[in-house]
Amino acid sequence: MMLEKNGVHIAAISYDSQEILAAFAQKHSIRYPLLSDKGSETIRKFGIFNFNMAPDLRAYGVPHPVEYLVSADGTVVNKYFVPNYQHRVTGSAVTLREFGTVATSAAMVTLESGALAVQIALPSAKVFAGHEVSFFADFALEPGWHIYGNGVPEGYTATSITFESPNVVGQKLELPAAEMLDIPGVGETLPVYSGSFRGIGTLLLKHPLPEGPLLLQGRLACQQCSDTVCEPPETMSFELALTSQPFVISEQDKKLTEKPKASF
Repeated sequence: MMLEKNGVHIAAISYDSQEILAAFAQKHSIRYPLLSDKGSETIRKFGIFNFNMAPDLRAYGVPHPVEYLVSADGTVVNKYFVPNYQHRVTGSAVTLREFGTVATSAAMVTLESGALAVQIALPSAKVFAGHEVSFFADFALEPGWHIYGNGVPEGYTATSITFESPNVVGQKLELPAAEMLDIPGVGETLPVYSGSFRGIGTLLLKHPLPEGPLLLQGRLACQQCSDTVCEPPETMSFELALTSQPFVISEQDKKLTEKPKASF
């Protein structure tokens, strides 16, 4: 497991009793610790108690969904909030952002045009419906060339990556801070990227998703320029091949969701 290879161990905290958690772990073959937070004391200390639940509801005491990365001395290193309980931040997303680790099964594509080469990848080719997965884009430009960052005036194209798949319901790309460059040929100072750099983004996958092969379509938009030449804006399309994994459910739950066979 990618998290454990980086020295990270998983534990889940719930307001449920030890008996309920033990039964749940056995039912779903969960091998990491499920910790019972009696009275939601720890949940309250973290400030994530969900007060939208009325005291008379079964779910009273539940926290807002969040994943914490905590160091050995108890310091919260990072936190990953998600919209609801159908969504989760993947272990591969955490290891990419925190350690730069990528699985050997990464879904990857390389785009090349002119002075630019870009490798776009998801750190793991296996995904689940509702997961918030990370992707990265490694850019490499030949010496003397640059592409533009956000904040360029009209007439220039800022660098962007957009996923257009209907299976993606939310997305974001974070690029490093652009360098402000004086360009004598146009008499302007503009935000640019040059050399090699990495951008990291997130994709929120639709829930539910059909199991099996999954293609995510996307496009990279940019504009390559040098001190003497400014190429027209370009858009490069790409696809990433993934596999949508099934959720682990018990045989009893399967029977409850199966449609009854017609009788004649």
